[in-house]
Amino acid sequence: MNVLASPPTRPLPEKRPPGLRWALGGAAIVAVLAVAVALWWPRSTVVAVYRQPAGVVYADNVRHVAVLRHVRAPIAALQSSGAAASRENHYVLVLGSDPSGGYGHPVRLDAGTGTDAERLTVEWSPAGATVTYGSGHRLFVPAASFTGGR
Repeated sequence: MNVLASPPTRPLPEKRPPGLRWALGGAAIVAVLAVAVALWWPRSTVVAVYRQPAGVVYADNVRHVAVLRHVRAPIAALQSSGAAASRENHYVLVLGSDPSGGYGHPVRLDAGTGTDAERLTVEWSPAGATVTYGSGHRLFVPAASFTGGR
């Protein structure tokens, strides 16, 4: 007697919703891009804070500071001009009332150009602030540039 044997049963493959593979691939690409941006995003650290002396008073009656921040911006290296190194590694002196240096009047100092940014001195006067670089160069910032919420 010839009996037809039923074929062995195999488990059916898991059905995935259409487009799930595309969604997972897209999420992986977004995650890789997010990590890359986070690694290349500019970072800054406070190097020094120069406080306005008590004897100097400005019209806004606010205590001011000059905050020297070292900025590392690796993403700037992707730009194609020859000055990428100074965009990637520079200092910013921010004069204003924010002690973190996050807001105020910025003065950019390129690293490695002989300014010796980490040896700055700031002299406060009623007219403004005089910044003297380690190289001896001087820059005057009028009080109107950093007072009154600027």
